[in-house]
Amino acid sequence: MLSRFMLATVCILGVLPNLAYSQMGQAAINKNTINKEVINNEVINNNIGNKNLIDRESVNELSINELSINKQSINQFEASIDISDDAALALSLPSILVELPRVVALNWTAAEMLLSLGIKPVAMTSKNGYRTWQSNHPAIPDSVREVGNRAFPSLPVILQQQPDLIIGYPFRHARLINELKMIAPTLLLQQFARFNQPNYRYMQQMRENYLLLAERVGKQTLAKQQLAEMDTELTRLRLLIIKAGLHNKKIAYGKFVGMGYGLRVFSQRSLAASIASHLGLNYQWDMTLPGKDFTHLQLEQIKLLQDTALILVQERAGVGERMMLSPLWAEHDFVKNKDIYTVPSLWSFGGPVSVIRMARAFTKALLEQQHDH
Repeated sequence: MLSRFMLATVCILGVLPNLAYSQMGQAAINKNTINKEVINNEVINNNIGNKNLIDRESVNELSINELSINKQSINQFEASIDISDDAALALSLPSILVELPRVVALNWTAAEMLLSLGIKPVAMTSKNGYRTWQSNHPAIPDSVREVGNRAFPSLPVILQQQPDLIIGYPFRHARLINELKMIAPTLLLQQFARFNQPNYRYMQQMRENYLLLAERVGKQTLAKQQLAEMDTELTRLRLLIIKAGLHNKKIAYGKFVGMGYGLRVFSQRSLAASIASHLGLNYQWDMTLPGKDFTHLQLEQIKLLQDTALILVQERAGVGERMMLSPLWAEHDFVKNKDIYTVPSLWSFGGPVSVIRMARAFTKALLEQQHDH
């Protein structure tokens, strides 16, 4: 069992794989100064994937003072991290996409994961929805065939694609599983918690899903590498949060939704909450709709957030204006205290690409507004 001191050392020094610096500039870190005895490579390899690279629960309990034992390391990181909107992801994404095996993606998360692994789906549902709501990262090629929408995919068109594999999720596709399996082997990857999973966390489920999908398409090594790079990026961003004095800051993450639903606030089960925890932030909201990882708050209910800062998706013009123009909106603590932070459209149910984009967006919004103050 590692001591708390050693855990802090692992967090600061131990998760710096050389691959991540191929894009970030290696000059900022003198790799010869890294104590190679702190982490055994075999230990790292055994922990990539379903397990975390480090004991994150223990690390999250570390105080700022314990983590500040390596202030020099924090200063070195700062020079090498670019979290601007157009910065390259610290992720080994294939530059060439292939169509073997032939895979049909029935939701946007499956499409994102396939593209991240270098597999171009031969077909997918709702391409325009992917570009709008998933935010088109990685970009979906125009040549990908559309096979209906997520709830009602076209089985005849799927059959025409002669797929080797179909990827969906239980939420919408369990009812079609027998028909889909008659066309091709079908994999349904869990996205939301079941009723018997009170401790469900999307981040952990994503890791398992990603490795399972990678195994089915022959990309296990790449997936493990990408998950390791994702963990390293989260550690870098955490150091920036700590240096800025934002460690343990209370936050919640939300976005306005249409059809009168109001403000969607994500719960502890969500990807946003796990990312906030990995960044050293204190995620507050834990109410959720049955079978989901979020709930919807109307204007008068938003006061339940109390003294919590709100990270809010900057939506299209007009979305959310009815709520924000109300006098009641101005009475909420995060508005009065100017403790509201806007981020671009982010996908809340994705893989490593979405994790890094969301983590960078959270970090950038918090740091920029603090600098402005």
